[in-house]
Amino acid sequence: MKFVSPQLLTKWRNGDEDAAKQLFDDFSQRLTALAEKFLSGKFSGRLDGEDVVQSVFRTFFVRSARGEFPVQDTMEIWRVLSYLTKTKAQNRARHHSYAMRDVEKEVCATELTWQSVVSSSTPDPEEVAVFAEQLEAILEGLPEDYCSIMMLRLDGYNHTEISKELGISRQTVHRAMNVLQERTQKFL
Repeated sequence: MKFVSPQLLTKWRNGDEDAAKQLFDDFSQRLTALAEKFLSGKFSGRLDGEDVVQSVFRTFFVRSARGEFPVQDTMEIWRVLSYLTKTKAQNRARHHSYAMRDVEKEVCATELTWQSVVSSSTPDPEEVAVFAEQLEAILEGLPEDYCSIMMLRLDGYNHTEISKELGISRQTVHRAMNVLQERTQKFL
């Protein structure tokens, strides 16, 4: 591991972009290798260690600017960055293993719309795959509960049934459905 000088840390804390780039350059290669250890080959094409490291540094720089990571030396920086890398890599792997995103169930798809899946009585695997991909785009960045709410709604559950099934309030389901409806309309 490359030693980070106190002067570099001071410049970085004072907002020097070159110092931030130097920190990235000093740690990114080792962090990428660390992230790859937590991502199996089945995720290649969807994400890799570099994707994780980009996210790690965004988080690190934003949270450090807020004073959440008062690092003083190379080892403290490494501990924070390696912890963030491990956590983000594991979370991303888990995210891409959920039922609708499971890479084991991927199918090549042609240009189809999810409306054709909804209107079709027996969709073929390509249509289902496209529907899942578009649904994932709609749900991206939303809390995990929203995905569960959407899946139950697509299964025909009403708001009351969803709230009972998930153990959340009916109002929470209603709010989530409003957000999901807005996102779906924007997507279409």
